[in-house]
Amino acid sequence: MSEHGGVRNPFDSDQAARRYAGARPYYHRSALDLAMTQQPIRTARLAIDVGTGTGLSAVAAADLADHVVAIDASAAMLRTARCLPGVRYLVAAAERIPVRDGAADLATVGGAFHWFDQAAALAELARVLRPGGYLVVYSDFFHGKLKGRPGFVSWLAQSYLTRYPSPIRHAQFDADAVARAGFGHVGFGETVYDVPFTSGEMADYLLSQSNAAAAIESGTIGADTLRNQIIDETAAFFTDDERAVFGLRVWTAVRLP
Repeated sequence: MSEHGGVRNPFDSDQAARRYAGARPYYHRSALDLAMTQQPIRTARLAIDVGTGTGLSAVAAADLADHVVAIDASAAMLRTARCLPGVRYLVAAAERIPVRDGAADLATVGGAFHWFDQAAALAELARVLRPGGYLVVYSDFFHGKLKGRPGFVSWLAQSYLTRYPSPIRHAQFDADAVARAGFGHVGFGETVYDVPFTSGEMADYLLSQSNAAAAIESGTIGADTLRNQIIDETAAFFTDDERAVFGLRVWTAVRLP
């Protein structure tokens, strides 16, 4: 498992990959739609999807490109990825992208940028993109809210996250580092959306997050035990489907000549 500056990505087991693939909402095409309001992105001949994980971001990238090279450092995550026409999955790190210089028109990074050695990854992204090519970095995040259920916020922040804190991660996006790597015309957009969850689906989603993956991997608690614990402790907040509030942040930049 790769580690950079004390940041260690916990998604490197078949179990963690299956939890991730089964529980994460698909927001990736909405992220690219938001990116297209910031930059005049057109259909690409080749897109590089970096940190593709279980391939959800590759699905979105394939809508905008004739061919996609989707990479991830975790072979376990890639084993869960869906096969798609025109998409090639490779085990590779963001810091060493196996694509020739200037080959790509578009590079996307969905929900993974905070795991990278950012200076090295940005240098590689600048190398593989042609001048005028587009970089899109995006991530969703759970606001910790269920609509109409204020008690859930307190449980999540004061009970759950104190027991299972998030592991150390890099910053999400550094505009100065992006500029130093050879990019310009930086754009940013943000929106909010909500997702219906049952009690069991919320438990599965929380188990797919990095703090739960780290706790399970370390032996602090078993996956089934944690899932049952979450369901028991949040039962009062769910009558049927409840609406969980998510945010989406999208950054874009252009590879300068």
